[in-house]
Amino acid sequence: MNVLFAYDGSESADAALAAVAAIVDPHNVEAVVLCVWEPLTLQALRAERFGGWSAVPLDVTELDEETEKQSEQLAEHGVRLAREHGYDARGISVADQQDVAGTILATADELEADLIVLGARGLAGVRAFLGSVSNHVVQHAHRPVLVVPSKPS
Repeated sequence: MNVLFAYDGSESADAALAAVAAIVDPHNVEAVVLCVWEPLTLQALRAERFGGWSAVPLDVTELDEETEKQSEQLAEHGVRLAREHGYDARGISVADQQDVAGTILATADELEADLIVLGARGLAGVRAFLGSVSNHVVQHAHRPVLVVPSKPS
């Protein structure tokens, strides 16, 4: 079984890792922890498209490299948590090319994931105005999706 954990370091993403361990036996599971990072130029284009403006420096290469590095570190943190729950996991960091949910779905397709796992509320920031990432994944996935709240009601 291939499980894709969409991980952003939020409390909800941590809860998703823990919850899955209780219901999906980690043995014989190939687990991938995915972190999606957003290039600064893409953020600026989105801000302009939705009526705002952005004072993006002409050369954002250094900033994007730092964001990519932080995403890789976050993926490794997610891998450590997954391993604490018994999963043999590997991490990947992917640059967002369209939107976070679309990138999660495309990666799930590439990996032929049997299950996508993500938290109900993440660290979407400004993107939250565009709609919930987890909701978009559920609505557009062609495979099972497990959305886990950070704190059970």
